This record gives sequence, structure tokens and C-alpha cells, in this order.
Amino acid sequence: MKNIFTVLAFFLFFVFTQNCLQAQYDTIVYVNGTRQAAKVVEITKKVVRFKNPKDTLGPTFVVNLKNIERFVLKGGCIDLQQEGYLNCVKDPTFGAIKNEDFTKNIISIDALQLTDSHLQLSYEHIFKNRKLGIVGYYNQGLLDGFDTSVYKRLEIKINNSAFYKKNYGGFDFKYYPTIHKRNTFWIAFGVEAGRVVEKITYDQTSQKSMPGFQYILTTNGYVYSSNTNYVSYYSGPSTISLVNRFFIGEHFSSGFLFRITKHLICQGNLSVGLNEFSGVEGYKYGVKASAGLLLGYAF
Repeated sequence: MKNIFTVLAFFLFFVFTQNCLQAQYDTIVYVNGTRQAAKVVEITKKVVRFKNPKDTLGPTFVVNLKNIERFVLKGGCIDLQQEGYLNCVKDPTFGAIKNEDFTKNIISIDALQLTDSHLQLSYEHIFKNRKLGIVGYYNQGLLDGFDTSVYKRLEIKINNSAFYKKNYGGFDFKYYPTIHKRNTFWIAFGVEAGRVVEKITYDQTSQKSMPGFQYILTTNGYVYSSNTNYVSYYSGPSTISLVNRFFIGEHFSSGFLFRITKHLICQGNLSVGLNEFSGVEGYKYGVKASAGLLLGYAF
């Protein structure tokens, strides 16, 4: 399992590194509408000097500024002709995914749940406005819930340690506060319900009669008597009972959606909430905390 976590950590590091260091070019937009990728070297009052971004050691090209409408620099900064190319304005749509490249349906598997012997599959649909999405998922425990050794495990889902989540499903309602780019932040509220196995430990007791004493209250006070017995209880070996229970939970989540390619995605998330278990002294509550790393296909 340690090796699996190492591989996952390396993968996340690679993904974020690529996201930060991904190749981005300056763009020159000519007055006739033509766009050209470039590595801008210098902008003067009359000309712009630039290189081919794929051949930065090659020749430097020079173009008269009167033929250029604007520059879009690789950080999303726009130099406007009417401002004399001196004021740089951030383009709010820079890096936004175009409609033809936007994939709004995602099927995925949670890699972190697999490391904890749970199989979780999910399907997400992002609505046309790109602000809202809905996720449905199902989680199946891969261990035998009636094997008491599973309760010694450190579960990703943190509740009372006497509960093992055997199978459950749920929905997340997601909100994307910013435009969709290669890496997009989201928040969500979710509900889930399913079956857990509860481990109950009983201390066996036995009883026996032993000579004893009894005090009887009379009108004249207490009268001592020795012709009675009392019952003594003593503990024996513990026994364990495993019981199926139903639970329902609510949680808040936040995370990121990173599009490695148009069809290959990676999502990470953190979640906190509350679970409610039925049949345990009426109802019993437990704190829920989880983390996820989803790898999926978008279409």
C-alpha cells in the first residue's frame, strides 16, 4: 500500500507541475484578424520584435505596430493599441475551454478509495451554463464486513471505528464559481445513504448464589438475618456481534477538476460532514471526513 501512495503522490506532483509549466505562447493579433503565435522580444513605439516560439534561437522578426491590433501575452495580459501598448489588461476569458473542446460528461474511479479496499465509481454531468453539475456515485466495500479484522483498519471514511461501510451511494451537487479552464475549482453539497456493519462487543456474565446477609426493616428498626443468599455476577470472555445497519449522511466538499487532455481528467477533493446511523440507541451520529483522487474519461 505504501508503494501505491508513493505512485499517487508522484502522479499528483507531475500533474500540478505540468499545469504550472505548460507551454503558453504570446499571440499577435493583426488588424486583418490574423492571429500569430510568437515570443515577443521587444515592443517599441514603432515596431514589435518577436521570435518563433518553437525556434527561440532562430531569426528575430520585425513588424510595424500600425499593422497590429493587439498583443495577448502568455499570462492572459492584453496590450491595447489605443492605449499605446503601455497598459496591460487581464483577459478574463484567457485559457477558457472552447465550446468544441468542452466535455460535459465524466465517468471516473476513485484511486484513493481503491487503496482502502473500496471500489467507487461515479458519473458527473456539467450543465450547459457550466456553473452547475450533478454527480452520482456508488461505493462497494471489497472486504468482508463480518470479518472483525476490518475494524482495525484506518478507513478513509472516518466515523465511529465500530462501523464498516459495506455499500452505499449518493449525489453531489456541484458549483463552479469561475470559468472552466484546464484547472477549475469547485465546491459541492452532497447526500449519501447505504448499509454499514456495526461491531458490538459484549462482556459475558455468569451468576451464582452465595451465603449472605439480609437486613429486614421492622417497626423497632433493623433486624439482622443470616438465613438468606445473594447473587454474585462475574465477567467471562467477551463476544462480538456484527449487525447490519442503515445510514444516511450529508457533507460539504471542495476540490479541483484538472483536464489532462480533452478526454482524460483528474479530480481531487476534500470532504467533511455528518453520518446518522439508525437502530443504534435510536440514532447515533458520527463525523465524516474523506479525501478523493478521481481518474476518469470525459466525453
